[in-house]
Amino acid sequence: TFCGTATTIISGAVAERMRFGGYLIIALFVSAGIYPVIGHWIWGGNSEGHPSGWLQQMGFLDFAGATVVHSTAGWVALAAILVIGPRHGRFTIHGGTIKGHNLPLSALGLFLLSVGWLGFNGGSSTPDSQSLPLVLVNTTLA
Repeated sequence: TFCGTATTIISGAVAERMRFGGYLIIALFVSAGIYPVIGHWIWGGNSEGHPSGWLQQMGFLDFAGATVVHSTAGWVALAAILVIGPRHGRFTIHGGTIKGHNLPLSALGLFLLSVGWLGFNGGSSTPDSQSLPLVLVNTTLA
């Protein structure tokens, strides 16, 4: 599911910028190539209780996937939009920007995303009930 989340983040960046087939190629490339490599570097799995990813061996800790999921998706999305360019219809003929619209729907999306993050990170925490409040507070502050 983490890999699916990463490709979904990329879809939000390239929406209205490219055709769906192009996005599928990017999603396949990320899912089959980039994400597994980054995931292995950082998480690497535990071999008999010992960290096996080279970044993990150096002390790097990615608890809820902030780096593996969000940074990987963010860097791929940035590279894609730098190549693709602005959304179609983003600028007027004279170069002025088109103003955003539908603020209530955007606010609802922000609320749902925030609640989802609390559930995702809280559910990903260890069964130790003492760490759950810290995870939820850090998620809220982030």
